[in-house]
Amino acid sequence: MSALRKMLNLPPKEIQGGEETSTASKDSAFPTPTDAGAGEGPPARTQPALGWAEEEESAGRSAARKAGRVVIWLVIGLAAFTGVRTWIFPAKQPAPVQQTDPQAEARKDDVPEAEAQQVAARFARSYMNWNSQAPDQRASELEADLAKGLDPKMGWDGSGVQLVAQTIPGTVTQAGGKRARVLVDVRVSTVTGSGKNQRTVSSWRGLEVPVAQGDGRVVVTGEPAIVGMPTAAKYKAPDGPEADAQMSAQTRDSVKDFLSSWASGTEDQAAAPGADIAPLGGGVQFDALDSWAVDAGSGDKRTGTATVRWKLGGAQLQQTYQITLTKVSASSASRWQVQAVTAKTA
Repeated sequence: MSALRKMLNLPPKEIQGGEETSTASKDSAFPTPTDAGAGEGPPARTQPALGWAEEEESAGRSAARKAGRVVIWLVIGLAAFTGVRTWIFPAKQPAPVQQTDPQAEARKDDVPEAEAQQVAARFARSYMNWNSQAPDQRASELEADLAKGLDPKMGWDGSGVQLVAQTIPGTVTQAGGKRARVLVDVRVSTVTGSGKNQRTVSSWRGLEVPVAQGDGRVVVTGEPAIVGMPTAAKYKAPDGPEADAQMSAQTRDSVKDFLSSWASGTEDQAAAPGADIAPLGGGVQFDALDSWAVDAGSGDKRTGTATVRWKLGGAQLQQTYQITLTKVSASSASRWQVQAVTAKTA
């Protein structure tokens, strides 16, 4: 019996038909009592039959066989259990890792900038606008943008007169927790003196307004504070291109005619075909072309700088323009005409 059959506790292998025949043939080769003759001589000695010899199994081999059988069945059972388990409880896919943007998370606590500027500008206009003859009007306007429960007087003692001409909202400084401060530039006018000495003084004031995201909208959460205005900063303009003296002299009259037509509202007659130049409007008169210089270059489009004096509001006002010229040809003749007019970029 093989070792594997013993480990698996299988029955012994059966003798096949051919093996039985072979054994019988071997047995028939020996004489029998009949062949020797009845009663003649001593009985013949028979040969022992050939077959499997039973051998007693040792305790060690028996234990090894049983242990191997247990291991094999455990492996088979584990494989079967694992397969069935995956059918019933399929492995879950890991949840996708969501990428977070720290800046986007921080912006969730910001006050909406556009709404904050709108509310702050409107509030600043009412806050800096007062008249001792109509104190209740200021308070009622302020209440529209104030958080509930705050005093609409906002620190005003009820005296004096001040008018607001313009408000310009500026920087919004986020303070976290749906809170912010909005800087508003306010143009105010005050009347000083009396009689012949009475005069109106106008100036810009900086006002910082505290706001917060309230119940569905942005509201002002406390008294604003007057702050300083920005001061002038240094700036050095880059060097301009060289001037084309010949081209400047050649085109000066064309530019002068256009400026005169522009002031009178007939700029279409002096501008190049297809040019889109908006009219200046009434009240502006052309006074003089103080200087005109075409930048050095070549081609059918050239750019130059014009210094112009206008008459406006009873005064003269000098301004600088950047003017683009284009060459217009008709038959065998050509001339330069104005294609565009913009402010000069320094």
